[in-house]
Amino acid sequence: MEKAVKLIPACAEDKDLISRLEADAGTNVNLCYQCGKCSAGCPAAFAMDYPPRQIIRLLQLGMVKPALQAESIWICATCETCSTRCPRGVDIASLMDALRREALR
Repeated sequence: MEKAVKLIPACAEDKDLISRLEADAGTNVNLCYQCGKCSAGCPAAFAMDYPPRQIIRLLQLGMVKPALQAESIWICATCETCSTRCPRGVDIASLMDALRREALR
């Protein structure tokens, strides 16, 4: 397994939520190094307020609330192009699903 840089979220509550989202999606947001391949391949990125790369970055920075409030999580078609293109194996499509489920709670 590749090493990931662990960014510390703003508060323990956000950290727990990010951990829960990662567990639900089966992926680690800190593996992402922001290459942008996910957003470049996303057929819906043009309509998103935050393209996939930026959603991941929000989570890396512990900014869960903006990620949960983003229109992007609802625009995502879950076509898995982003996950397929990711050189680090971040399952962005599953993460978008997890964010949608969390937003509905």
